[in-house]
Amino acid sequence: MRKENFTHRLVRFLILFIFAFGLNAQNLLLNPDAETGDTQGWVDPDNAWSAANDITPHGGAYFFWPAKLDLSYTEMYQDVDVSAYISDIDAGNAWFNLSGWLANWDQYPHDRATLALEGQNSDGQQLFYVSRDHRSPVWTNYQLEGNLPAGTRTLRVHLIATRFVGTDNDGYFDDLSLTVNSTAPSVSIEVSSENDAIELPVDGTLQLTAQTIGGTDSGYDWSSSFEAVATVDTNGLVTAHQAGRFSIQAIGKNSGKTGFIELTAFNPEDIIFLSPQRDSELPAGSVQEVTWEVKGNISTATLSYSLNGGSDWIDIAEIDSIASSHYFWTVPDTNATLNNCYLKMYWNGGESVSSKFSIVPNTTAIKYSAGVKVPANIELLPNYPNPFNPLTHIKFNVVKNTQVTISIINSAGQQVAVLLNTYTAPGQHEISWNAAGFSSGLYFIRLSTNGESYVRKAILMK
Repeated sequence: MRKENFTHRLVRFLILFIFAFGLNAQNLLLNPDAETGDTQGWVDPDNAWSAANDITPHGGAYFFWPAKLDLSYTEMYQDVDVSAYISDIDAGNAWFNLSGWLANWDQYPHDRATLALEGQNSDGQQLFYVSRDHRSPVWTNYQLEGNLPAGTRTLRVHLIATRFVGTDNDGYFDDLSLTVNSTAPSVSIEVSSENDAIELPVDGTLQLTAQTIGGTDSGYDWSSSFEAVATVDTNGLVTAHQAGRFSIQAIGKNSGKTGFIELTAFNPEDIIFLSPQRDSELPAGSVQEVTWEVKGNISTATLSYSLNGGSDWIDIAEIDSIASSHYFWTVPDTNATLNNCYLKMYWNGGESVSSKFSIVPNTTAIKYSAGVKVPANIELLPNYPNPFNPLTHIKFNVVKNTQVTISIINSAGQQVAVLLNTYTAPGQHEISWNAAGFSSGLYFIRLSTNGESYVRKAILMK
């Protein structure tokens, strides 16, 4: 009994010692490598994931794979409580490092494995979201590293699998690690390209270089996140094979640190999205300017969006004047943050997909006036202020539940923005138009419902 008590005291002492002095080296994840033979420690909302060994794992006997259900998109996650680091986090002195090995089945264009980290405050609100994608059958290590924002209390690690080909969803994950450090990384890798280029043509090449900041490396191990699109040799020379987006990473041979650069390969006839930018957050219901660059002689294309990582697409509009290189898009409404959203342009002979972005709830998109009786007539009231720069407010009355569209028309009669396009309850409502991206001039606000239209003039003066 005395020996057992001593052992327990020793174990408690070691735990406290490690907690106090060695947390920086601890892997905070439970079951990070599937070696329990199941998904213990992880939340699997779709009940789709398992510890599998159908291919050779990166390490051990198992890896994570959503093999139990035929789903085009699924994710598994684990929440890690980091409230023990409150003092360092809120002082700006806490740094995260999430790493993992990712792979896919070897079938072009390959499914996608995504490793992501989300930071939440004590109310569960998202403070940041970072991710890395992989589309290659080769087990590849990825690292996400950065400073924890003040107020972070939970880190949620996401394992996301998206199917693009075949009947199985082949996103594989193994040997994951999450650590929190009290000091900034002393060594980092910076990857750059010749002439700061971020795109290259199919069958073209681009030379990359890596530099170790704060340390010394004798060389680098190079790899591509999507080898069917582009490969990289041992000297950092990238060769593009297909159109698409991909990243190249360099791992220092001495430091073990990872750096990466995101690139785009394009066809001679192609469209390159310029906005929305990667990992940007778009408020639901807002009007956003989508911009792109046209390469070649494309004249017409269709713009569409996906809210589930590219598994399903919804058409937005036919773009007849593609060379104008912009379109004002009304972001879909949502009550929950959507992190895996994309835009796509497709045309006769090709398609192009934007960077990943998020759609976040926007509670101020439509304001309902409290205590107002149901109006006797549909009416579009004068906007105020008018003239305006750059914000004006638009009130309108609705008699019954009906579909309402409010759009902006320029002086040439062209629709340049859609502020609202949704089913609307009876009453008086108010929305706003931020015309910061528009030029001065005369515009028309048009309300359309049940085949009828109502128009007001608006003058933008900058």
